[in-house]
Amino acid sequence: MYINTLTAIGVVSAGVLVACAQGTSPATSGSDTRIEDAAQVRAAAAKWESAIGTRNIDGILSFYSDDAWQLAEDGPIARTPDERRAFWKAVESQPVANDTVNVSDRITVARSGDLAVQYGEFRQIISDKTGASTSVPQKFMNTWRKQQDGSWKVSASMSTVKNGV
Repeated sequence: MYINTLTAIGVVSAGVLVACAQGTSPATSGSDTRIEDAAQVRAAAAKWESAIGTRNIDGILSFYSDDAWQLAEDGPIARTPDERRAFWKAVESQPVANDTVNVSDRITVARSGDLAVQYGEFRQIISDKTGASTSVPQKFMNTWRKQQDGSWKVSASMSTVKNGV
């Protein structure tokens, strides 16, 4: 299961990175808007992280496109709004003190201006019933797609615990 997940992540990651690096043309306005688009994605990502940090499931789900996939590390892919809600309810039921400590990421926007990939790492602080905390390093990748209204929504997301943890 772990190898298959890594293989799938690798294939998706390679495809997204190639698309971002080799986009066919600048945004439809004729100008290169990648810097502005990256700033918009970063702002959306910060709001999404805030919703995750406050365990606001409706807020979290509002950042997904209708056809988004959430790739669970040890479970099925959440392909529908109901499956994504179930995924986040399970995540949010875990004893986590903070999901986004020391986020380190990179955002690359396709030359076409309609896709972006955000990838990096963060630390998840997990508290047990006694109040003891453990810091768990995580890696993540999110694919963002520009919507017709100009907003950015997540079309695919995954995270995984770093090896050795």
